[in-house]
Amino acid sequence: MSEFNLKPVLNTCQKSAGRGYRIASSQYVSLRNSLREAEEKINETSIAFSSSPAYFSSATDLLSEQLIEIQNNLNELSFSFNDDLDKLHENLKQFSVTLFGRTTAGKSTLMEILTNGDGSSIGTGAQRTTKDVRKYTWNGLVITDVPGIGAFEGKEDEVTAFEAAKTGDLILFLISSDGPQYIEAECFSRIVELGKPVICILNVKTAIPENRSQKMILRDIEKKFDEEGIRNLIAIKNQFYAYAEMFGQDWRNIPMVFTHLKAAFICQQTKDKAFSSKLYDASRIEKLKDTIIQAVRKKGEFYRVKTFVDIISGPMLQTMENLIAQSLTNSIQSATIRSKKEQLEQWEAGYKQYANKLITLKMERIQGDLHAEIASFAELHYDDKNADRAWERVLRSKGIEGQCQTVMTLLDEQCNDKLKEVSRELTSELGYISNLTSNRALRMHTIVDGRKIWNWGAIAIGGALTIGSIVCGMLELATIATPLGIGAAVVAVIGTIGTQFFKSRSKKEYAARRRLEEALKENVKKNCYEIDAQMRRSLAGIVQKIDMLLKEIDRIDNVVSKLADTQRQLAWKLDDHLMALNQQIVNEALLLSGAKGLEYHIKATARIPGNMNCLMLYDGVIFPDEEYQKLRDLIGERVILISESKNTLLTIAHILGEEFDRERIKTDDQGRKVRIKNTGLSQTQLAKLRLAQQFTKVAIQIDEV
Repeated sequence: MSEFNLKPVLNTCQKSAGRGYRIASSQYVSLRNSLREAEEKINETSIAFSSSPAYFSSATDLLSEQLIEIQNNLNELSFSFNDDLDKLHENLKQFSVTLFGRTTAGKSTLMEILTNGDGSSIGTGAQRTTKDVRKYTWNGLVITDVPGIGAFEGKEDEVTAFEAAKTGDLILFLISSDGPQYIEAECFSRIVELGKPVICILNVKTAIPENRSQKMILRDIEKKFDEEGIRNLIAIKNQFYAYAEMFGQDWRNIPMVFTHLKAAFICQQTKDKAFSSKLYDASRIEKLKDTIIQAVRKKGEFYRVKTFVDIISGPMLQTMENLIAQSLTNSIQSATIRSKKEQLEQWEAGYKQYANKLITLKMERIQGDLHAEIASFAELHYDDKNADRAWERVLRSKGIEGQCQTVMTLLDEQCNDKLKEVSRELTSELGYISNLTSNRALRMHTIVDGRKIWNWGAIAIGGALTIGSIVCGMLELATIATPLGIGAAVVAVIGTIGTQFFKSRSKKEYAARRRLEEALKENVKKNCYEIDAQMRRSLAGIVQKIDMLLKEIDRIDNVVSKLADTQRQLAWKLDDHLMALNQQIVNEALLLSGAKGLEYHIKATARIPGNMNCLMLYDGVIFPDEEYQKLRDLIGERVILISESKNTLLTIAHILGEEFDRERIKTDDQGRKVRIKNTGLSQTQLAKLRLAQQFTKVAIQIDEV
């Protein structure tokens, strides 16, 4: 079977790849338009934000830069799709298989077996260089061997490995009987998230000393595959697949082949044909070859379409979910900022009332105190030529300047204390919201996407994650300013109180005491009015800091709110494209499984590549069991069937299953968000919620209880 001629099958696969390329290219064109629209909205927001008055430009420059960066990333995003599609199109004729495995797992040995090599490539498992990517052909399949996952020394090796995986039609993942390691499982989960079909290979290791007899060698190898040996290998398999729950996945449908690679290699090198034949059988390498060939024969056409579709749908799903999560964070932070703004406005109203009353009381006391001096002063100085200087001494003895300055300093400190309090509260609450919503997000595990990883990640980073620090810095800047000229202005007013009357007095004859009293009262009234006016102008300077801050907070809130809307709108536009691709992949599967026509029974399809699919059937439609099984087998992922419903909560409940308590599901934010109480949600239920999010176009938030 291992020598089966795959040429006719591969020719058919090539035609299938052409269909996949056309599907992905067609979707890319409409997707690019959506990205351009989003880019324009971000650009408009950025221009409006940058051109509006900025009282604290040093603090808001960061947000402006982020908006520009998001705009650039949106632009680059469309290029990343195009680049990936072009790379796939260049290899349209090839059926690509990518080989992953930990260093020393046996990848080089497998290559030597499949290429009938002499063993020169088999090393000691030392670190390979990033550029050491080997390609070879077996039965018409192009196999790419990437750096060992246990030998990564940086992101370059990781990028190299996963770039190869992205363009691969089938993944061979090699582990050994030494025992599965977490790093292998983590790598495996990321490959599964790419939506790639995988064949897992368990390399059974047994020492084969050179001086050992053929009989003993065969006995040792065969013992690994006897009844007890198989139980041990199944235990290793289950141990490895148990990691799936940690990543919200289910690997039970992924085939694992047990084989002894060293025995298979030795059988090719020995000249004893009888011993070679026995070693070949004992190694079970034929089972591995047959599994690969049958996968290509039975599912190769589907795999080739899937490769092109998933090169877009996988990253698109990740981006969509990141955008939803970030939009949710932005919306909550925007609401928090507005709430704080309203609280500050209420405090400002009370503060102004209190401050004005305090100034009024102070001026009434000053005026009353001066009035109390007028009668006795007039009695003593009505005929005094130096009465003006005497009156100035009386004024200075009252310490009016110091009294006014004390009041204004108190008011300024109260204002600054409030601004600092708002700063602390905003920073704390915004940071808490950012962390909380990030933990609650229904997002995929990050997939390394080559040079484009930043393009996919940065699109959802802008805005809320740094709003806390921006507001904090802005508020701290606001507390630095102090009312200008409070003391100097008060002194200037005080300095004119005594002189205005006495300058006029010097031009007249001596006046009666009563006239002096009346003139002094009028002067006190006039000049106290001027002091009062100056203090209120100083208060206006203090209040201006609050108003400036309110305007700046409102300005940032507008940006965050618009960004949340743009992110949400773009997420649901991506969802439209994603749902179309999901339907295309199911249509292809139905066509290739001989069930063409059943696609008309399906209203919509949600999908998590490599994990789970959900088909929403038109009301009253029944999907035949036999075709359902064929569809599941071909896709190689779990498939859930639900009936259509226009009710969001009902759709979510149907996907989660009858056992889920519907009372835990509530709508919020005018129906744009659904909140679900987390009372022990399983990874499977979380995956189902991601599917529900695609169907309903409603952000799903998990609330801890």
